[in-house]
Amino acid sequence: MASTQDPYAELRALEREFFRIDDDVVCRIRKLKPRLMEYAKQALDTVFDHLKTNPIVADYFADEDNLAFLTSGMLAHCDRVLSARFDADYYEAVSQMGLRHSKLDYPSFVYTAAYSNMLTSMQQQAARDRQRFSEDDAAALNRVALYDVELAQAAFFQHQIEKVRSLDADMAKVQHLIDRPSAA
Repeated sequence: MASTQDPYAELRALEREFFRIDDDVVCRIRKLKPRLMEYAKQALDTVFDHLKTNPIVADYFADEDNLAFLTSGMLAHCDRVLSARFDADYYEAVSQMGLRHSKLDYPSFVYTAAYSNMLTSMQQQAARDRQRFSEDDAAALNRVALYDVELAQAAFFQHQIEKVRSLDADMAKVQHLIDRPSAA
């Protein structure tokens, strides 16, 4: 009988330990989730406005259908991240996000910068909010957000490596056909 246990569970627990994502952080994020989701909604507008002005990605973010899709997808991802349930569904979702980003063929810094700008906007909103946002709240948000972006970027680069390997294998096949002596 095959084991249904996650083979990566121990590694993922170790990763969260390095990011200091403990029970307190998880409880804190879950408690803050309603506020953070409101901040995320507002932050997306400023993030997308910035991206629309950048020549590297402006064409993609100028398309209203793309923006609607991205907004929906980012809010769904924020909902998942801020639920702080580091389960198989979360890890699959963040991996798929990294894969989709890789397929768009924009440089990785585009995604990291967008994430950074969104997080900064959320923190600025929290600082202006009437409700107290403690240092521990800010630290919890940073820990979870940076862990999430780390996982997405790891998936991004894993896909990039796989593309290079595939291209190298194709090149080797073509080279073999070129180098092969022709039958007379």
